[in-house]
Amino acid sequence: MRSPRGAGAGGGVRACAPEQHVELIPGIPDDVAVDCLARVPHASHRALRRVCRGWRSAAAAPAFASARAAAGAAEDLVYLMQFGNPSASDDEDGPKDEEGGGGAAPAYGVAVYNVATGEWRRERGAPPVVPVFAQCAAVGTRVAVLGGWDPRTFEPVADVHVLDAATGRWRRGAPMRSARSFFACAEAGGKIYVAGGHDKHKNALKTAEAYDAGADAWDPLPDMSEERDECDGMATVAGDRFLAVSGYRTARQGGFERDAEWFDPAARAWRRLERVRAPPSAAHVVVKGRVWCIEGNAVMEWMGTRRGWREVGPYPPGLKAGTARAVCVGGGEKVVVTGALDGEGGGGRHALWVFDVKAKTWSVVRPPPEFAGFVFSIASVRI
Repeated sequence: MRSPRGAGAGGGVRACAPEQHVELIPGIPDDVAVDCLARVPHASHRALRRVCRGWRSAAAAPAFASARAAAGAAEDLVYLMQFGNPSASDDEDGPKDEEGGGGAAPAYGVAVYNVATGEWRRERGAPPVVPVFAQCAAVGTRVAVLGGWDPRTFEPVADVHVLDAATGRWRRGAPMRSARSFFACAEAGGKIYVAGGHDKHKNALKTAEAYDAGADAWDPLPDMSEERDECDGMATVAGDRFLAVSGYRTARQGGFERDAEWFDPAARAWRRLERVRAPPSAAHVVVKGRVWCIEGNAVMEWMGTRRGWREVGPYPPGLKAGTARAVCVGGGEKVVVTGALDGEGGGGRHALWVFDVKAKTWSVVRPPPEFAGFVFSIASVRI
């Protein structure tokens, strides 16, 4: 009888040879090779992962992000939930289709601005139809796109889509427990919180829930003390607490409150903060544990219920009041603000303003025409 494959003369199983280690870059120690790969721009990471298994594994390892930071190669990517700019198709340098012809910008979709390189792009692989007024929030390298309106029925949805910005891969996430739109949304303590907003009957909500992107699961939270439609959301203090700012009740459409509530995860309870809200048109952002707002005259910092607000910087030059959205990047080194250009020269276009926190100066970024539409939600990821 023929011996089984791999058996020796005595019928024993032949030992498998150990898999030979393949150097990431021939002739170079792997730690040096990782340092080289870490310097590859993020825009080329898709191609980098396709070279070989070793490079794909190296790019997926936690040490890769540390190597990029140590090499000074980390890039801040700002994700914008953006409406298409209606005038873009009329511009010579407007968006083109694959054959090079003209093509209108998507009605609502995901745009990306690379703060380090100044590059703009549409996020590939995004859902073909993004709910109108869907919001985004980031935790680690994951960007979640949540809620909004079904573009056919204009009713709120509970949809969740999650992008791993490091790999460029999208997946459908577990839906929110409640369909909602115009809600507070932000990452805090490693989870993405949503609170308030309104339902399909335009009733303001006081319900809240928290999303664990790693486990793809939602945690229902206790209700807030007040209904809060069109409220702002942010993390505050050490980044572990979620703050829902202002909003209005069903019976007071457009009557924005000046208080806020923050969620205490240890006690699983909401705590009220009185008179936190700046003017209703203000954009809020947290910078190194401090709540800032960008309003009609200056950049202001919240000093507490007794001390109120103090000015920490000038207002973005040329930003139209009431149109701003803001996000912190670079670990608190910069604040990126998006909004409409003021005056007749703006032509209805939107731009970005980048605030250097240390120098307290603004620089204006005018995007290509196809990226000059209104931004409803904004988040950032460091790669």
